[in-house]
Amino acid sequence: MRRSSPAGARDLMRARNQLEVFQEVHLRGPVSRAEIASTLHLSPATVTNITGDLISRGLLYEAREAAATGVGRRAILLEVNYAGAEVAGVKLSNAGITCAVTNLNAEVSRTGYRPLTGTEPAQVVEAVHGLLAELDAADVAALGISLPGMVVDDGSTVAYSPLLAWSDVPFGQMLKERLHVPVTVENDVNALALAESWFGYGRGHESFLVVTLGRGVGMGIVLNGEVYRGPRGGAGEFGHVLLDPSGPEIAHAGRGTIEAYLSDEALLREARRCLPGHSEPADVEELTAVATAGNAEAAALFEEGGRVLGRALSILVNIFAPSLIVLSGEGMRAADLLLPATRTELERVSFGDLGRRVELVVHDWGDDAWARGAASLAASGHLIRMASRTGGAADLV
Repeated sequence: MRRSSPAGARDLMRARNQLEVFQEVHLRGPVSRAEIASTLHLSPATVTNITGDLISRGLLYEAREAAATGVGRRAILLEVNYAGAEVAGVKLSNAGITCAVTNLNAEVSRTGYRPLTGTEPAQVVEAVHGLLAELDAADVAALGISLPGMVVDDGSTVAYSPLLAWSDVPFGQMLKERLHVPVTVENDVNALALAESWFGYGRGHESFLVVTLGRGVGMGIVLNGEVYRGPRGGAGEFGHVLLDPSGPEIAHAGRGTIEAYLSDEALLREARRCLPGHSEPADVEELTAVATAGNAEAAALFEEGGRVLGRALSILVNIFAPSLIVLSGEGMRAADLLLPATRTELERVSFGDLGRRVELVVHDWGDDAWARGAASLAASGHLIRMASRTGGAADLV
């Protein structure tokens, strides 16, 4: 059996300590070196060496002095240098690509869109390359790609995407060879979950869920700080969970599934049935406007959708007992119409008091949200790579 060398073990410990210190500043900053040492149970000398190295590499900076305590020198508070680089995220659909360029805190500086004339992988690679050039983002530090489908753990290979008609496509490697930057590919809802974990409502939560409503119904699972993907990226197909075998049917999701009740297509189907005498709404946004304007039938449709959503979420609550569920996706534009009934039904049918204990948070939805989720892949990956990189003379452990 091959044993690791003392030097190799020391490098692993050094990398781990560096990453833990960096993540503490990311989560708690502005924070002092003494607070980091106390929280992580590291010696003050170790923290001083690590933070000095991270500052020299531009990952951290000394932001300001702490408030005076009346005893001794004021502590210097550290923050992450999120302006140290730019990254890009691309949301891929069968119709086009949306790109968001952000700093390392996933704050968007510019966005762009390019329609696709085809979804052959080579065509899409060239479209991504062209859009990045248009946005003056060809030299970003990293690129994240989010798409509908299953992505294997290598963060590069699309195992299956029915919308794009892809199977076992090494899309990340293709982009890396064309763009010469680090590339991470992820399922779109998992990318949103990672974004919430690093930069959003899930920051500081070890375990939580993200549920998205829109064209479909998806779920991202964060357990012990990591996105759970399952074998070949197949976890989280929440929309395909069966609610009623005799319920309505919808293409690609079957009969009686959550998606057959709550997807955009399902809501519009019910609108056509329940709103006689009204012009057929073109999309859920128009249907939402009709309900908000006071149409009782449209409002009742969303109320019933809210009850179905509450029952669906109770399944997750009874299995995972999460402290937090983030609701996101285009369907959350109708959150004010859905959520009162959702909360009531969730508390009614969940086991014990689990439904009352879970926090439901709505992520405000914008057109760049999916692409920002992809950019979060790039930002978090770049920060982890840089923070855990070892080298130099200083002994950080």
